[in-house]
Amino acid sequence: MTQGSQVTIIGAGRVGLKLAELLVTSGGTIRFVDHGPVARIDENLIVSDAIHLTLEAESALAKSDIVVLALPFTVAGGAFRSACRRLKGDALLIETLSVKTRPASWAVNLPREVEYLGLNPLFSPELGWANRPVAVVTYRSGPRLEAFLELLRRTNASLVALDAEAHDRLLAQRQLAAHALLLSLASILRDENTEFPLEVGPPPYHLLLAGVGRMLSGNPETFAEIQTENPFAATVRLRLIAALESLSGGGQEVLDHLRSEWSDLAPRLKPAAKTCERLFACPIFSLKMSEYECRSDECRLARSD
Repeated sequence: MTQGSQVTIIGAGRVGLKLAELLVTSGGTIRFVDHGPVARIDENLIVSDAIHLTLEAESALAKSDIVVLALPFTVAGGAFRSACRRLKGDALLIETLSVKTRPASWAVNLPREVEYLGLNPLFSPELGWANRPVAVVTYRSGPRLEAFLELLRRTNASLVALDAEAHDRLLAQRQLAAHALLLSLASILRDENTEFPLEVGPPPYHLLLAGVGRMLSGNPETFAEIQTENPFAATVRLRLIAALESLSGGGQEVLDHLRSEWSDLAPRLKPAAKTCERLFACPIFSLKMSEYECRSDECRLARSD
């Protein structure tokens, strides 16, 4: 990025703040647009609705070399329409939505000279960039976009270049399906009629429980968007249901199915198996030295040392 770039980030949430940290390292001047006060950035904040922009917000966009839309789908489309009418000719517009097919279609509304990038960091914003995957979808390339990607590379992030359809198809399988499994487990645990500690279970369950805990501490709006906005969502969830149904046959039928599944996939997962061994070497959840008794009608603490 060139020194002195003017950057406006619409949406001062965790993703917007994460990108601000990155862009400021290149010498950019950062302004935020958000609908209300945000701690720590008051002096750089323009309070404005993302769709119905104030005159101050419009002026900031018109002067910006880079504009970032770090917004949920509920407002992103309207904010895009408002922003694109005010962008200067050689600006770079970045969107950070979790699904890319729909924002790809918005490119036709942009001025011809504006560069346009879809960005999807595949990790929670409070984590570092290094060695983590970042999906990048180049809708319309140019020098500012290439300079921004070079800035990302200097963080040692692993950039994964995809087109919009490939992004959504891949993330439906790798992200949407994983989230659906965890959310299903969360529903089962919520409906348990027992006081037995949630931490009681085998190591694979502990990994899933940690994932459930992580998800439920996040923003439900993000997870809802991933499940509802991806055009491949319904197909992937049907595949999950079919996979679960394949475990409901007779013993030999299920065994034959598992042998077939494992023979195809197991060789590719040897590094993952080694990682799992390291994770399981110590308890993921430490339980106090206690004994529990559980009968069909109650669970109670039998002994605690």
